[in-house]
Amino acid sequence: TRSRQWEKDHLPCKAMYRGVDPHLALKVKQTAGQLLVPVGDVARALLEYGLRAYAAGELELNPRLNPNGMRMTLYPKRENLEEKRKQGGKKKLEPESCWRVIVTWRGLPPELKQEIAALASEEGLNVPTGELVTALLRFSLKAYEYGLLKLEPAEAGKG
Repeated sequence: TRSRQWEKDHLPCKAMYRGVDPHLALKVKQTAGQLLVPVGDVARALLEYGLRAYAAGELELNPRLNPNGMRMTLYPKRENLEEKRKQGGKKKLEPESCWRVIVTWRGLPPELKQEIAALASEEGLNVPTGELVTALLRFSLKAYEYGLLKLEPAEAGKG
């Protein structure tokens, strides 16, 4: 049988998040492919950028009461879904189906995972972690598209 020691040794650097927008997770993967770097490295850079922006007041996260859940939500759009369908807008994934999506990234330091968990917790914003990760990714990917965030690959083991 194959040794799984590497996976055991690096388990603290593995992050799994449920409810992340799959379109954004795919965009992270595509960006990593374009840069020829691991997906986890891109996810880490984007999440760190989003957290720094939130701490600096550049990203506003306004949780609202979620009528169908026990926690707050960053995306109270359920009432607007019917209006968008009637207007012929693009069909988006329903919030109910997004919770099924699980993304897994390697290379996220435990401190980053703890910071995200603390911000999403009851003492923080009291929102699902996947919603927080989605908001951070959305903000950071837009910054990357507009050239405000530079993602430049570096050679591993050098520097």
